[in-house]
Amino acid sequence: MTRAPIALADLGDVLTPSDVQLILGIGRNATYELLASGRLQSVRITPRRLVVTKKALEAFLGLAANMPPAGTP
Repeated sequence: MTRAPIALADLGDVLTPSDVQLILGIGRNATYELLASGRLQSVRITPRRLVVTKKALEAFLGLAANMPPAGTP
């Protein structure tokens, strides 16, 4: 069963690798390869748990440069 992609705007500021997988529409192995290579920055919370900030994902996607400053109409 495939899950529908989710929008980045619908998520909180901290994402799981599963969230990243759904947003990017890639598989589990590809997601962990991005994390392990450092191309997508992550933070190791425990020896078995990684999280990705929304800002890191936006930077990876090249969205950070295109976003207006906070509070701009």
